[in-house]
Amino acid sequence: MTINKKVSPGQVFLALGTSVFLILLWCINLLPYRAKLAVGKSLGILAYRIPNSRIKITRTNLELCFPDISVSEREAMVQETFRNFGAGLIETAMAWWDDTEKIFPMTEIVGQEVIDQAFNKGKGVLVIGAHFSTLDLSSMLASKYVSHYAIYREQTNQLLNWCMRRGRRHMVDGIPHTSIRGAAKRIMEGNIVWYAPDQDMGIDHSVFAPFFGQMAATLTATAKLAKLTGAPIVMCATYRKTDDSGYVVQFMPGPDEFPVADEVESAAIVNHLIEQAIRIAPTQYYWFHRRFKTQPGMEKGAIYQ
Repeated sequence: MTINKKVSPGQVFLALGTSVFLILLWCINLLPYRAKLAVGKSLGILAYRIPNSRIKITRTNLELCFPDISVSEREAMVQETFRNFGAGLIETAMAWWDDTEKIFPMTEIVGQEVIDQAFNKGKGVLVIGAHFSTLDLSSMLASKYVSHYAIYREQTNQLLNWCMRRGRRHMVDGIPHTSIRGAAKRIMEGNIVWYAPDQDMGIDHSVFAPFFGQMAATLTATAKLAKLTGAPIVMCATYRKTDDSGYVVQFMPGPDEFPVADEVESAAIVNHLIEQAIRIAPTQYYWFHRRFKTQPGMEKGAIYQ
């Protein structure tokens, strides 16, 4: 028996739009490296010049996190954030469709001894990541040095989700964000698992902890994973060099004692590690996410009104 599932016009439009976007991205990726980065950055500036809610979100986040710099300096950071976002679109295409022999010669590591020492403890490693513009490319970059799994969140756009899953081919496998025990199992088998806990997912599985001096709903899953497995934590930052000549994978050690008894203090430790990574290349971070949408005693998203 055949079941005809009705497809709405909105779904058709979304699929067509996504297809056109992916074809355009694939074509741009055929250009030489510096040329395609330049195109990406131009697309980012175009997005900055077209009024949209993400500009306001970015301005608010930077005002909260960098209150001591001037308005003009922050606005320059907003522009550079969008420029790097555009470059990040191209870097996503590189991650999905380029071969490693194109990327690895441009990649260097800082802190190889950090990840080696953590791995040699024999308990697996929980690597903390963050949402940088090099997000999808980071798996390819890191695979030059370490074999790893990654915890991921599925996209509602199924075509984009399919491309993302296929494109993240440089890790051993993906672990759904809903499967904390699955992630713990992989770590306890002695593997390296990458996890980015730097988004506001509401208060149900979070505590309020400082992030750049501002209270932020911070996931408690990082501490739970570390407690379940006994694995050391290591911070990983991946970023593009300022002269666009290549990429750096930087590993930074976490504290020897983690988690601590207090949930808020554990969350604050994680946020501090992420802060350290962001400060290496501040405008390569995804400041257009509503990182502070959940606030004590406030309506959700009110801080961005």
